[in-house]
Amino acid sequence: MTLPPLILDTGILIELARGDLDTMEMVARFDSENQPMVMSVLSITGASLDSRSKDAGDLLLGITTLDQITVAGPHEPDHGVALATAINRTGLDPWDAHVAALANASICPVLTLDKLRWEQAARAFDEPLHIIEIADPGD
Repeated sequence: MTLPPLILDTGILIELARGDLDTMEMVARFDSENQPMVMSVLSITGASLDSRSKDAGDLLLGITTLDQITVAGPHEPDHGVALATAINRTGLDPWDAHVAALANASICPVLTLDKLRWEQAARAFDEPLHIIEIADPGD
């Protein structure tokens, strides 16, 4: 059985960039269990802006090398239009709006540490986004 990819939101990436061991172990466990995951290039940007350190950037770049990680970025003009639509509909910053656009297009769930942040955005599309909250990655 193939599992649907989990799209990691910017909050997850910020914790990874900060070196949060529980979050790092969770992502490593998902990788070892062959759980596909997606990291948005724009979310990597947002997490990098939050951390502002070379070490954090190195951590994020290292995570992108995991077998089950796919990095998604806007490649085509229609991706830019979808991103603009997601920003307008959700009111999210560009990094999480890109996560929302990916989730909407792929019908894959968003993995977050803060479900409340996603409540309004999840209802902004014709089909509501699926949001999975990890309350404490150590549990």
